[in-house]
Amino acid sequence: MKEHRSMPWDFEPGGPPMSEGLSPGLLDELAGYIRAHGMRVDVTVSPAEVSGPLRKLIGAPLPRKPKAVAFDVYGTLLAGAQAEPGAVGEARMASVAEFSGIRFPPDLPERLSAIIASDHAAARKRGVPWPEVDAVSVFMRALDMDAERAARACVAWECAVNPCSPMPGATAFLDACKLAGLPLAIVSNAQFYTPLFIRAAFGKGLWGPDGLGFDPDLTFWSCRGLRAKPDTRMYLSLVRELKDRSIDAPETLYVGNDALNDCATAGEAGLMTALFAGDARSCMLRDGDPRVAAMPPTTVILYWDLIRTGVWVSET
Repeated sequence: MKEHRSMPWDFEPGGPPMSEGLSPGLLDELAGYIRAHGMRVDVTVSPAEVSGPLRKLIGAPLPRKPKAVAFDVYGTLLAGAQAEPGAVGEARMASVAEFSGIRFPPDLPERLSAIIASDHAAARKRGVPWPEVDAVSVFMRALDMDAERAARACVAWECAVNPCSPMPGATAFLDACKLAGLPLAIVSNAQFYTPLFIRAAFGKGLWGPDGLGFDPDLTFWSCRGLRAKPDTRMYLSLVRELKDRSIDAPETLYVGNDALNDCATAGEAGLMTALFAGDARSCMLRDGDPRVAAMPPTTVILYWDLIRTGVWVSET
């Protein structure tokens, strides 16, 4: 395994310039705000209604027991409670204003959407089929502010419109994987604050002896390379890292809530895949998508416990 240079709050080297330059002190401040204002304790989830060709895959056994497990984050490890900006309570928005130092303009969603669309179009002209944006840069331009204030603004905004909690059952599953000594990975469409939300939700860091068990060299965030799923690039990077540990792609399980971005794309990279359909609000079945039809998930799970008790039955 290559040497890993530690960075604050579980970050890898080489991130986008605006978010990479955030100081450890600011990240600590942002993490505290997320713990206080970005968590939900009243989130309930119910499984999606899985129909069509995917229905017969519910609980399907894996062809082999995994030697490594990789995860998506949003809708898989984290359950969100996304709200329309206009539906966010006044008290929550007052907290946002106090922390970020501004009151968000009513047209902020439109400003953000326009900047993101422009960045995506420019990236596609450069040959990037599935571009990602840098949230700090987007908020800098939307609100005409420096990087530090923009980081506060985008974290405050995310806490207001998308507070989250651990997906029910995810903690026990991660603990079981860590106890079994399985290498744990993340491949996620994410921003600089995503590891902070994971840390706040689960009450521990991503790695280290007291952490969740993830390997820092096996975590891939779309904001790093500004390429998002369903681009296969992050998955292929994961496959290369695992190959260095004598773990082949077909020996790795990827779990995600999106049949295209997660399962079809990971399957194209050679991984076994489990579509997590445990939260109807976030599960993306992608009915009729040709890539999903050509590369369906290996199995579909409605609850985290179903992986350990139902689909890990083969020892070959």
